[in-house]
Amino acid sequence: MVSGQVERRRGGRPSQADSAALGERILAAAEAAFLEYGFGGAQLEAIAIAAGTSKQTLYARFASKEALFIAVSDRLLSGRFPPGVSPALPLRDALADLAERALLTMLDPKLVRMHSIIIAEAGRFPELARLTDEDSAFPGRGLIEALLADAAARGEILCDDPHRAMIMLQHMVLAAPLRAAALQLGGFDAAGRREWADYAVDLFLQGSLPRDAA
Repeated sequence: MVSGQVERRRGGRPSQADSAALGERILAAAEAAFLEYGFGGAQLEAIAIAAGTSKQTLYARFASKEALFIAVSDRLLSGRFPPGVSPALPLRDALADLAERALLTMLDPKLVRMHSIIIAEAGRFPELARLTDEDSAFPGRGLIEALLADAAARGEILCDDPHRAMIMLQHMVLAAPLRAAALQLGGFDAAGRREWADYAVDLFLQGSLPRDAA
């Protein structure tokens, strides 16, 4: 007997613990479905059944299939990035640390699969592509942008658009490794991730340092 049936038999609202457990079951079932069948192939009714609830309850928690996909992505990314960066670190080292962590995170096989789904199905599901491209969908973005904005304010780098610069650095760090992983062309060990992160950050910063510091 599933918990949803127990809740209906008891009557009233489910407890906070029961609600949290149901949310976890939904996300786990959705993760399994998306990873196996892709976005278009995953069926909300099947996800609800696997989670021991109803499609109506699923929609009460997630406004759309796209929102459920974002929630699964958030779950996979949870805890992967620190809430802040040590102010004692030089800019170059702080950026390299975040770049290495971004590589470690996004080259996880589950996240490679999620990324491949977005790329493959963006044409059919443009709202999915839009939501997954928002800054809030990748916690490392805000940390990198804040580092660049602070360094620019101190005159340490020349950067009049920290957000745009962050996007460019993200692509320098992740684009080629993610493509290689998605195509199963090989990966990085720990030393390879650090070397790639260092190279990308050094190349990026050489174009943004003030002339007298270059």
